[in-house]
Amino acid sequence: MDSSAIADYRMVDFMKKTAKKYKIKWQPELLPAGGTDTANVQRMNSGGAITGAVSIPTRHIHSVIETINKKDIVESIKLLEACLLDLDTYNWEF
Repeated sequence: MDSSAIADYRMVDFMKKTAKKYKIKWQPELLPAGGTDTANVQRMNSGGAITGAVSIPTRHIHSVIETINKKDIVESIKLLEACLLDLDTYNWEF
């Protein structure tokens, strides 16, 4: 979740369960400022959309010395892949 989007509880649950199922390391994050494109996707149509975001921990973001741990990149890719593969298996009903 960031300052411009609110994550649907179902997406949060789905992503947590997927990470646990595949033993993928993750940590929750709430961005108090700034944002991602998640809100734009969420509001693309009048009915809205269920969205979630995967962010990679970064030091010195938007600078010439921006630093990222390669392991965090690998875990993020694993989580995205697993979520895409399992997306149709989750019960999205309220």
